Amino acid sequence: MNNKPGITALLSLLLILIFVLVMRTGDKDRRPEAGIELELPALDDADYDWIAARISQNETAGQTRYLTWWGEGEDFPSFGIGHFIWFPHGVDAPFDETFPGMVAFVTQQGSGHSQLPAWLHDLLPFDAPWTSKQVFDQAWSSAEMTELREWLEQTGHLQARFIVSAFEQRWRNLDLPAQQKQRLTGLLQQLVGTAPGLFAVVDYYNFKGLGSNPRERYQQQGWGLVQVLEALPKLRVGGPDLVELFSRAAAGRLRLRVELSPPERNEERWLAGWLMRLDGYVANAAAPDKTGPDKPAAAGFRVRPYLQNPGKNAITLSWFSDDARPGSVTVWKSDAGDHDSGIGFESSPVRADALAYHPAEDCKSANCALRALPFHHELRISGLEAGMSYRYQVIQNDAQAGGYFQTPGDDERPLRFIVYADSETEPESSGKHAAWPGIGAATQERKYLVDQTTGYAQNLKVIQRRRPAFVAIAGDLVQSGGEQRDWDEFWSHNAALAASTFIIPALGNHEYFGGPGVLGKYGVQGSERAVRKYKTYFDLPGNGASFSEHAERYYVLNYGVVALIVLDTTDGLPHRGEH
Repeated sequence: MNNKPGITALLSLLLILIFVLVMRTGDKDRRPEAGIELELPALDDADYDWIAARISQNETAGQTRYLTWWGEGEDFPSFGIGHFIWFPHGVDAPFDETFPGMVAFVTQQGSGHSQLPAWLHDLLPFDAPWTSKQVFDQAWSSAEMTELREWLEQTGHLQARFIVSAFEQRWRNLDLPAQQKQRLTGLLQQLVGTAPGLFAVVDYYNFKGLGSNPRERYQQQGWGLVQVLEALPKLRVGGPDLVELFSRAAAGRLRLRVELSPPERNEERWLAGWLMRLDGYVANAAAPDKTGPDKPAAAGFRVRPYLQNPGKNAITLSWFSDDARPGSVTVWKSDAGDHDSGIGFESSPVRADALAYHPAEDCKSANCALRALPFHHELRISGLEAGMSYRYQVIQNDAQAGGYFQTPGDDERPLRFIVYADSETEPESSGKHAAWPGIGAATQERKYLVDQTTGYAQNLKVIQRRRPAFVAIAGDLVQSGGEQRDWDEFWSHNAALAASTFIIPALGNHEYFGGPGVLGKYGVQGSERAVRKYKTYFDLPGNGASFSEHAERYYVLNYGVVALIVLDTTDGLPHRGEH
């Protein structure tokens, strides 16, 4: 008889376990023998969003429909950004079941987050209610499954927190001989000291387990995190950094797993995809962008790679570097079965003369007019498949960055996109609290609780969590289109979003504003200098204009079921002009 608890009982059990853990960690006399305790770095919301996005890309190709999944040949379904395993009644597979723990963790966070579907909350016993893959597939479009996908999509950030928290607790409670535990914890501590290393560890733990389950073995050989760490010292002979060595060691354990696996499981079919995932620990290691307008995005990048001009069979990839050396790009299908299926490109950089600083610009912390001009890299990646998910990697000098994207489809699938306007970025936004209009007849002036910089950054985090196909900005991206420092501010906020989400802009009157005083205001010279900056940053669809100066100022972009018509309605007058 199966007596697995419902969600209420699971929550009670979780609270008891947390209490026990706190009591154990609070009593120094009960800790393991003196040695190293694993300490993860402090993570903020941006870190968890970055982890959630990358794990989701690895497990679901960043697509909502794969948040509920039952793989061919498996005895159980998987759910969420981490494809957390959930066993149906009677299934006893040799893998760790993680979905119930994730649900309990996310639900325990409180009512401020998306509410758990009622049917899931009331499920008793808490077993996956589908008895086979066939039954699961038949129910895929049901109201219950759709509701579950919506909840999983809205709680990706919390799922990432669960993965990190579960890893940390399980490692600390891992029962190993004292010397072995200390040695492996020392290796782990070195790995988690960098963002790429932390992600590699957390993702591999979620992907293939801790390695402590004796049932997760083929011929007494495991493939979890413990076994990978044990293989690391044998590879530490200089040269590659620790993250690359970790990736190599993990690849070795997975190859051994496939070699020793029962022939009827045909695990060879998965190996290429597994190895591609491990390659991503090194190739796509860019941490969440937290740079400011006076700080370079990374060694070699002035602006990190970002997506532009999506089409069914092509997209544009742009970035800016500090010197004229070409960069290399590799693009893979997210579900590619061939480990070597990436397509390579090389950029032809051009000096971005339009991005010069005006001598009158005030960059506060430095004389920005003395800063060297960047070089623009723009590649049109063609030959893509409609509706397909891809990931990419850019190497510029010694820096690496990347992201993922999906081309528009030919079908009428639902589409999520976000439209906003008036970000009007400028360095002065920090510390500036905008007026908050009174309610009704109230005349007392109020101010927003957070400054403009903080408010914009928080809104962008919400946008990233919603994972739209594209973000359309209906004008006034920057405060002064002719001031380069305002564009620096814009990209310091938007680089992380634009790496994996298409930004589709429109000219507003602020993009025509050269800047106050000697910067030109709305005069012809100031306005044209401002628009040249805008057109340098964005590759937009052709509009058939007879005059080249009118190109890209208005256009039509088709994305799936949406036709986006972008107009240039600016008449060259201030925003309070008569027209």
